Amino acid sequence: MLWWGLAVLAAGALIVSGAPARIVSVPARAAAPSFDVPVRVLEKALRADVEAHAAVLAGAEGAVPLDWIDLLACLAARCRGDFSQFRDTDLNTLCDRLRAGETLEALTADLPRFSDYRDLYTAVLGGLAGSFRLGAETEDGTAWEDLYGLKAYSPIAAGFTYRHNNDFGRSRSYGYERRHLGHDMMTEVGTPIVCIETGVIAEIGWNQYGGWRLGIRSLDGRRYYYYAHMRKGRPYHADMEKGRLVRAGDVIGYVGRTGYSTQEDVNNVGENHLHWGLQLLVDGAPPEDSESNWVDVYEITKLLHAHRSEVWRDSATKEFYRARPFEEPAAVAAAAAASPTPEGAVRLPVVMYHSVLKETRGSAYIITPAQLEADLAYLQAQGFTSVTVSDLTAFARGEAALPEKPVMLTFDDGHYNNVFYAEPLLAAYGMRGVLAVVGAFSDRSVQEGAQNPNFSYVTWDDMASLAARGVFEIENHSYRMHVPSGSRPGCAQRKGESDADYDRAVRADLGELQERISAVTGRRPEAFVYPFGIFTARLENILRDMGFACTMTCTYGVNELKPGDPDALFGLKRVLRDGGTSVQNILEKYL
Repeated sequence: MLWWGLAVLAAGALIVSGAPARIVSVPARAAAPSFDVPVRVLEKALRADVEAHAAVLAGAEGAVPLDWIDLLACLAARCRGDFSQFRDTDLNTLCDRLRAGETLEALTADLPRFSDYRDLYTAVLGGLAGSFRLGAETEDGTAWEDLYGLKAYSPIAAGFTYRHNNDFGRSRSYGYERRHLGHDMMTEVGTPIVCIETGVIAEIGWNQYGGWRLGIRSLDGRRYYYYAHMRKGRPYHADMEKGRLVRAGDVIGYVGRTGYSTQEDVNNVGENHLHWGLQLLVDGAPPEDSESNWVDVYEITKLLHAHRSEVWRDSATKEFYRARPFEEPAAVAAAAAASPTPEGAVRLPVVMYHSVLKETRGSAYIITPAQLEADLAYLQAQGFTSVTVSDLTAFARGEAALPEKPVMLTFDDGHYNNVFYAEPLLAAYGMRGVLAVVGAFSDRSVQEGAQNPNFSYVTWDDMASLAARGVFEIENHSYRMHVPSGSRPGCAQRKGESDADYDRAVRADLGELQERISAVTGRRPEAFVYPFGIFTARLENILRDMGFACTMTCTYGVNELKPGDPDALFGLKRVLRDGGTSVQNILEKYL
């Protein structure tokens, strides 16, 4: 059900690659349009849409496009939202009449509630189906497949079991008497939670009712997805940050039972489960009544069960990642176009690389030299000029201009393969890069003695040589705070750690690397690149006080910079260049 003001409404949706009959009409059950569509009706309408799309692409005689939301709205207007008497022939007849040339306007001329149902159904279902791309790794790189159909994913990753029942609207008493405005999926602690629809993280952190929770706003600003009761201790995927773009099928966190407490990181919920909810937004924001516009997603959950994101586990970080690259260019491009550049601002995309090796090994953090060269060739052909942190700080101080089409190429962690493979390619194309090094990794490579592009990191001597050649500018990625097995998650404050102790720890770690780098390169780093992308307002203030002029996150997006605005260099957005997402893909999405 959907609590729409005083009206009670409900929702659902699927994935899929006669004789004339009447369409049944029944008396109205309520004054306002309601959404109560059984999953079997949703599946059949979507299948009709997908099959019609395929027929049009194939050039089949008499083929016409069909929109599943229009079909559902037309059927709902006929039966006044009561699908209890729905028959397959009702939908078949409607599709046949549209294929025969009748227009939707003519078919709905005597249905005054059609537009109301279409508006409601579009608000609920508008992000679930359409065009998208899936990638598959081949010997020659990533092969993309253009698809059409269900593009939203089940919130529980493939390979993990769960049980559920329709519990929407049941009473809850913690804090105050209220309805249960979501859907519970019972499963094991640590089960990967998957992003249902592509969107931007609007909320992340502790809530006394939902525990560790995360909220994602759809790109069209009409839906808010709420995921709650995540795992104690390590609730979120390391890449999650407020403002980040998250794709449908990405792993966003892990199941737990936190919540029902004003104290953070407490397990007060009786059973391990994911609570997820869907709220419709009004003008891009929640309604004033926080309990309005919530959808009963039981039918949607059943619909999405057939479309589950396959994942794999990184044994080093213990994080899960989606197995197949996913792109939704049209939706992302439309969202970017809706955010115009302020007058006088320069749009700066920052591309985030990691390792460059001859084989990707199935990792999202490795690309091949051929892929890097293809990126550089594309940038050169499109007239982009690479910039470094020094260029940005000079621009922010009003001392220099940026090129007409700037781009920043960052390489995280200080892999030696960046010197072995990336540096010669950058030099050949007249490009420069930013190398964010980790002191502990460099120390380890010094101890090992021999440099190997497959596993080594740049040494202090390497940094001196790099600085002399001038292709890479070296920046700070922490000394010991980027160790996956460490007790501190990146540069985050430990639980129970005092502010004073945290301040000293950060200053000691980052300050030590500042001194080491400046001693061997003759230049003191101006930028700090957050390990694992984890940052806080307190950490940002420490970095400013330490003299850093720029910080870089893992939040996806493009940056808008103005001369004379140094604050714009803090919290720079970057986009990961993985094995399936080229620089061309990235720039087409965000510029």
